[in-house]
Amino acid sequence: MDFSKYDSFARRLCIVLALVVTSSLISATAVAGVSNNTCEEGEAPDVIVGSIQSFTKFGTSNGITAWAFGTTSCNEGTCWLDWFQHPSNLHPVIGQTMYRLMDGRMEMIGQGWLKHGFFALSQTLCFPDCIGTSGTHLGVHCSDPYSSGLNGQQSNLGPKFEVNAATGVHPHPVHGISATGNSIFKRLQVHNTDLDPLANPGAQYFVEAQYVTADDHAAGNHANNASWRPIAVTGSNGNYDVAFTGGTVRRETIMEAWQQNDSGVELNFIDIPNDGRVIVGSKVTDNGDGSWHYEYAIQNLNSHRSIRAFQVPIPDDIVLTNVEFHDVDYHSGEPQNGIDWIGTNIGFQLRWETDTDENVDSTNALRWSTTYNFRFDADVAPAPNSASFDLLRPGQEGDPNTIFFGVRTPSICNFNSVCDPGESACNCGFDCGAPPATETSCGDLVDNDCDLAVDCSDEDCCGDGGCPSIDDDSDLVAACLDCDDTDPNAWGTPGPVVNVLLSKETDTMTWDPPPAPGANIFLYHVLRSSNPQQFLHFTQCVEDPDPLDTSVEFAGDPLIGMYAYLVRAVNACPEVGEGSAGTDSNGNPREVRSCL
Repeated sequence: MDFSKYDSFARRLCIVLALVVTSSLISATAVAGVSNNTCEEGEAPDVIVGSIQSFTKFGTSNGITAWAFGTTSCNEGTCWLDWFQHPSNLHPVIGQTMYRLMDGRMEMIGQGWLKHGFFALSQTLCFPDCIGTSGTHLGVHCSDPYSSGLNGQQSNLGPKFEVNAATGVHPHPVHGISATGNSIFKRLQVHNTDLDPLANPGAQYFVEAQYVTADDHAAGNHANNASWRPIAVTGSNGNYDVAFTGGTVRRETIMEAWQQNDSGVELNFIDIPNDGRVIVGSKVTDNGDGSWHYEYAIQNLNSHRSIRAFQVPIPDDIVLTNVEFHDVDYHSGEPQNGIDWIGTNIGFQLRWETDTDENVDSTNALRWSTTYNFRFDADVAPAPNSASFDLLRPGQEGDPNTIFFGVRTPSICNFNSVCDPGESACNCGFDCGAPPATETSCGDLVDNDCDLAVDCSDEDCCGDGGCPSIDDDSDLVAACLDCDDTDPNAWGTPGPVVNVLLSKETDTMTWDPPPAPGANIFLYHVLRSSNPQQFLHFTQCVEDPDPLDTSVEFAGDPLIGMYAYLVRAVNACPEVGEGSAGTDSNGNPREVRSCL
């Protein structure tokens, strides 16, 4: 028997399914081409840092060296991105920062003022099919390079404090944009003591770039606007040079660089309601002497509300040593006062907070594109718990002012078989019992199931009435439960089809759609096996002239009655579109060959 036709049919099914899965993409691309880049309904720009390239060292003053590096942006979206030069505010601003990883600590050691975009070229770094523009927009799939010289041009650098990174909006005229000064003025400034190879043995260095602009943020694409690249530092006696040691890692933040270079790092990605994203990195190390080192780094990616305090729960009888804080200098007239946060044991809690300056622009809050570090040693081992940070600016009505997240902190368990105040199933299962399997309340600010996700940030609370719900494709399925929140015709893996009937008289097999559909549109795969107990090996995909129909004819097929048959529903869910094949006689999920 020649089964080549079944392979041919499988390939055709793949093509049909691919058309179903990518139909929205095909439609969007077609519209973009017809409209010559302009943003139509359902389209959006999406700017990323496609490349970090070239360095310029501008000079040294008072032990501080100024740098700039080049950046190339790419528009991954389906319509163009605004790029009108100053005095318009409809263009990106570009942030440049430098980091050092040493002794398990990822610290921000330098930042500069923001480069304001002024003309978009139409190059092809990320895609070959750039749709060019006149320069007032970054076209679909186009790239635009800025050299290190341009990114360090003082007369086109504006301050960070004026930019609302949660919306991408910034006022114009820009404060101090035309001002110039000495060689380090407004540029990416780094203290030479942070670069000296003798003072920083074994250190690794990185740079991070971030683009912020209003139309990208309005489209909800602002979480992928940062990229990083590793560098090396050489030199001595205050004269240092840097060079790239690896490629640009696109769409990732410096916290992800930390984790990739240290497997002991844990990350929390926190999206603040109606604001921006904060990323918390943490690492706990056994010092080997009965104490543990707790290291926390908080990166404010694009939260305008900003962070004014950070709290870690601790036992009341804990011995704390080496309580420290690390921030980065603001300079060249930025209004932040730079006063260090003080860590204080306030009873069951170690709290760092900034000064209480009434001017929110002056206080040393943790602002966007900035990372602060918090650390201490404790004589208590770690356990899962809930830490929190307080926000500086008020939010919309009903938005929280304190954000809780799961992280490892010193355990307060005293192992006396009594669940004492401050103990819980998360940090003291011995005294308080095992935690529940799922979050028991989505509004008590407690990590009930001890999975380091609190309330609405826990997948268990997806769809809970008290949690904000996103449903971009309006199919009445929350985004966190939806396999593809851009396609209203697919939301979950289909269940098994039912009522499968094979008629020898008519050479026809029929079935009904799965009661748990997960989609509005299905393909059906019919499989034939020589063994009714398994459909994984020696199984063929049967050719069906109409895979959308709930029946298949085997006209004149001599294999009817000689083989077992199975029908499987398939929808457009990415990666999980092949539905359940039911269970075997023992109640175990049936393993089935894929026909994709």
